[in-house]
Amino acid sequence: MRPPSVFVRTLAPVEGQRLKRLSKRAKHASTRQRAMILLASQTLMSPPEIARMLLSDESHVRKVIHDFNERGFDSLRPRFGGGRPRRISSDDEQRIVALAGARPDSLGVPFTRWSLAKLSRYLRGQGIAISPAQLGRVLKRAGVSFQRTRSWKQSPDPEYEAKAKRILALYRERPPNGVVISFDEKGPESLCPTQGRGWARRGRPERLRATDNRRHGVRYLVAALDVHADYLRARLRPRRDGASTLVFMKQIRLAYPRRLRLYWIQDNLSCHWTPAIREWAAVSNVELVPNPHLRQLPQPDRESLRRDRRVRLRQRRLPRLGRLRPRHGPAHPLPQLARGSSRAQDPSREATPAPN
Repeated sequence: MRPPSVFVRTLAPVEGQRLKRLSKRAKHASTRQRAMILLASQTLMSPPEIARMLLSDESHVRKVIHDFNERGFDSLRPRFGGGRPRRISSDDEQRIVALAGARPDSLGVPFTRWSLAKLSRYLRGQGIAISPAQLGRVLKRAGVSFQRTRSWKQSPDPEYEAKAKRILALYRERPPNGVVISFDEKGPESLCPTQGRGWARRGRPERLRATDNRRHGVRYLVAALDVHADYLRARLRPRRDGASTLVFMKQIRLAYPRRLRLYWIQDNLSCHWTPAIREWAAVSNVELVPNPHLRQLPQPDRESLRRDRRVRLRQRRLPRLGRLRPRHGPAHPLPQLARGSSRAQDPSREATPAPN
């Protein structure tokens, strides 16, 4: 039996291993000392012996043992004193975070969103005195920030799962004997002249009339991205309709051999699915792959349009569809089409009727 003295309670093997780790690796010296006191008490050492070994006070050793027997490992954490006591408790902070996430009008306050000053005044009326600056620090510690409200949407397409799996499969791996084309358009784009640079006297630059009234119409930028070759082809079209879309699709078809099947991914705009486009795709080895309604899938062609602004600038200077240099790897160039000719001028490719 143990002699009549103060000893730590019987420790489980897991608790003993944890105390050993704390006695060596704890961040605070007080935690390491308390863990050593408990380990020594486990070996049936009396408080006076432990105090002499650790150069401590016997009353402190007894207090550490009693606290551990009552509260467990929480008693090993140091409670630093000094300074003014906290005016805002942890419960108050949780209440502040909850109020910040609620709409003011749901609480009877005629606002739609809280500012720090408004929330501080409201909390003062609720019995929590806190400044706007301290309120901002409390919310920051809780991971709450002032953000713009974002919208969300969900596709009502009943075939969403099948269409999404089909498109993602084409994006991940190129089909054998086929090319994946992602098609989209952007517009209307107004033709806005850009001021250049030139030599002139200081303070007397060349003047260009502002384009408040633009009488030159708009253009639509249509583009087709070869997904796996990372090759973008784009054109400016005067209008957006089925005939203009079909002309561009025929031009893209000329860039690839007839034996290669084109998997043409596009949205559900009506001018992309006219009967003429469907008939042409059926006889031209082109498979039209529709996006789900209110699509939530990535569009690599739109991202390429945003990145590669030089393509748009270059197309404004090219009257005909020509070769665009790819960013990575080789790709099939588009043949030059002679103006007014009804046949492509590239004899190495199969004869294909030119677009109208």
